[in-house]
Amino acid sequence: MHPVDLIAASIPIDDPDRPVMPGDIESGICAVTGQLCSTIQRDLLLGKSFTDGSLLAAPGSDRVGLNAYLALKYKWERMSSWICDGKTFSRLDRQGVRSAVFSKSPELPWCSYATTSYKKHGSLRTPINSGGQRIWLFESRLVDCTDFQKMMEIWDRLNIELRRGFGRSILESADCPVYLIQKIGMREWIDFERWATPIKNSSLYAFMCYLLPSQEELKNEKNRQDS
Repeated sequence: MHPVDLIAASIPIDDPDRPVMPGDIESGICAVTGQLCSTIQRDLLLGKSFTDGSLLAAPGSDRVGLNAYLALKYKWERMSSWICDGKTFSRLDRQGVRSAVFSKSPELPWCSYATTSYKKHGSLRTPINSGGQRIWLFESRLVDCTDFQKMMEIWDRLNIELRRGFGRSILESADCPVYLIQKIGMREWIDFERWATPIKNSSLYAFMCYLLPSQEELKNEKNRQDS
């Protein structure tokens, strides 16, 4: 099974964005999945501008499977963050990604993609999760969220520092201007920097920074506390 199979199976027949299948269909090897299946001409999906040949299971094939065509032509596979279990393809905003990450995983095999660039085909890069595995694709980086305790330790600490006054970009880089350190506290910054330095380049750390509440969310949170 390949992520394109899950996505193709989840696109409703009446979805106005469901791709229309072109070309003559015949049995062949799908360049995307490497599977023997019903296929169409490869160039109807992958043109000369396609530069991700290293991600193909059978790059030498001149055919692509129907599932690969449906999934990769479905605009939301590339133009949104999403989670899919073969039954439902759910488009997600940042809050939706956050909710999915910290919620119980789907019981069926599933795959997921979080993006802000909307340029890459997530289904060519993300793995299929099952058996308790929780791996997300964040842009082009794989993020292993399987160890929930480890993930929550990073998440909780980042939220403390965010509310202390260190903004998202500062937390991402673990680099803070002197004036802000002086305002918030040298001891607080040194303690955070010592904690963050060994992990700040990890994909899990970057993903947790991405999921942090926005300034608007923090403002609403404060208003609720004050009311």
